[in-house]
Amino acid sequence: MKAKINVKRPTMKRQIVHLDMDAYFASIEQRDFPIYRGKPLLVCHTDDPTSNRGVVSAASYEARAYGVKSATTVLEARKRCPNGIFIAGNYDRYLASTREVIELCGRYSDIIEVYSIDEVFLDITGTERFFGGVEKAALSLQRAIRCELGLSASVGVGPSKIASKMASELSKPGGVSIVTRADMPDAFAPLSVTDIPGVGKRMSKHLDAIGIKTVGELATAPESLLKKKFGIVGLALKRAALGLDGSPVVSNKKRVPVKSFGHSSSLGHGVDEPEQLKKILMSLIEGATRRMRKDGYLGRTVNVCLIFARLFGVSHRRTLSGYTNLTGDVYPVAVDLMARESDNLARYPVTKIGVSVANLVDKHEAGRQLSIFDMLDGRESALTAAADSLRDKYGNDIVIRAAAMEIKRNRYHAVPKTELSLRTDPISPALATRRVL
Repeated sequence: MKAKINVKRPTMKRQIVHLDMDAYFASIEQRDFPIYRGKPLLVCHTDDPTSNRGVVSAASYEARAYGVKSATTVLEARKRCPNGIFIAGNYDRYLASTREVIELCGRYSDIIEVYSIDEVFLDITGTERFFGGVEKAALSLQRAIRCELGLSASVGVGPSKIASKMASELSKPGGVSIVTRADMPDAFAPLSVTDIPGVGKRMSKHLDAIGIKTVGELATAPESLLKKKFGIVGLALKRAALGLDGSPVVSNKKRVPVKSFGHSSSLGHGVDEPEQLKKILMSLIEGATRRMRKDGYLGRTVNVCLIFARLFGVSHRRTLSGYTNLTGDVYPVAVDLMARESDNLARYPVTKIGVSVANLVDKHEAGRQLSIFDMLDGRESALTAAADSLRDKYGNDIVIRAAAMEIKRNRYHAVPKTELSLRTDPISPALATRRVL
């Protein structure tokens, strides 16, 4: 019998690239329409770019000079940048561009994780040698995006996903930053704590209360203090500030993540009958959940938006105890959310109504998570699957709910909306467990 020989193979140092497209939506518009170049351009998530409704999805760097950035309300953006050009986003075109970016990244690695529509991770461990090293690989990727796609990208390279992501913040816009383990945490010390994935405004306020504003201050903060204030999340925060993250780059390049699925309907001069609004709501939810099932998503947060008499709008949301993509699960929650506006419903007609399902998980990758919905007898799921099968074979109108038939007779038009995931869950699993902070 031959003796078994264990050979200890050298472990390669991880080389993770984070690609962050600069002012992505605005840059695509400026590339495709020269008239926008050099001007303060604001791409808005709105049904009417001439109104003050909605929020800014992306601002060109010329607009950012006025203090406008993504998530700024259109009303506030108009005050800060009165000479800005406001346009509605063309998300199908942006998705097509993202697919081109992903295809180009495939030249450098076969391990590609689409983190959001404008961010990509690549694991180039071992493949960087084909390009003459890490620095040349990063520069080559950035140059290819600029020359072939006409877009600017900031590139960060580090030994972990979180390190590479923070490294790309050091070089924005249009630069390349390479950070080694020896460079950490000093390289990130000047950055704001909000540059750490998963640290939002609420958490930054908690950190500011104990005198921590920068990544460097967080990295040197006593573990005992962080654990006392934030529990296990405090320890995860310190690891993030140190650039420590063992999570792998998970290849998902075939799917561009989305943030929510929704439908909305403009109602002309308005509808003031609650029962009629419920029927419209049912039709909208049927369309949104149908698309969720088709694309393989489950959602947990239901949002209802109402515009009253074209004067003002309100929205309400509720997070369910579990994930679903069934109309019967979403509808009663949406009706309850709409009922919160009973006073306004009695005074003003609804001129636009919308519903969306957010807080998504990929059904194919994550599987359905157990919830109260799983205690049902399964008839809803079975009927939905059967109806979907008939629609796939004979068209969407082969099976229509009674409420939807009336909607079709009245010719209310539902507009499908897929909100793209501009920023997704944090990289660190530990941070992800307390995203609400």
